[in-house]
Amino acid sequence: MDAKSTIETVPFFVYGTLLPGQPNAHLWGDGLIAEYDARLPNCRLYDCGAFPMLVEEGQEAVVGSLIIVQPEQYPAILARLDDLEGYDPEQPAASAYRRVLREVITEDGRHHNAWVYVGHAAALPGMTPIPGGDWRRYASATFADMQQWWQTVQSVHGLLRPPDE
Repeated sequence: MDAKSTIETVPFFVYGTLLPGQPNAHLWGDGLIAEYDARLPNCRLYDCGAFPMLVEEGQEAVVGSLIIVQPEQYPAILARLDDLEGYDPEQPAASAYRRVLREVITEDGRHHNAWVYVGHAAALPGMTPIPGGDWRRYASATFADMQQWWQTVQSVHGLLRPPDE
């Protein structure tokens, strides 16, 4: 297998509204093959309203899921996720989030490369860190109306602006 095909089908590490049971889980369609509890070390999760932002800072871990999708549906799913996150592969610096390859750790201690949508720390002044880096637990205790809010939002694109570079 060449490097290009390997990169094109790597799993995703998700930590917020793309988690199964969360408002944007429908974007996986019927393409989800497997989900594993996982964590990403040396990151912090922030509350940005009714969605979180992961930034690469600190020594905490962010809790989430490693998602594996069907190869034949991979391009369509990747495009839907990039659109949701406001990520433009042609202009990554101008994107709300960056899609980067990182090593995550599943509950069984195994390490996996996965795509992760990482935010810009400069977009966080005044944002609150999420204790324990666990969006599911935080959202269930904080947002009684999160599902209703997300019914009117198609993407985080435009809700957050990347830092001026």
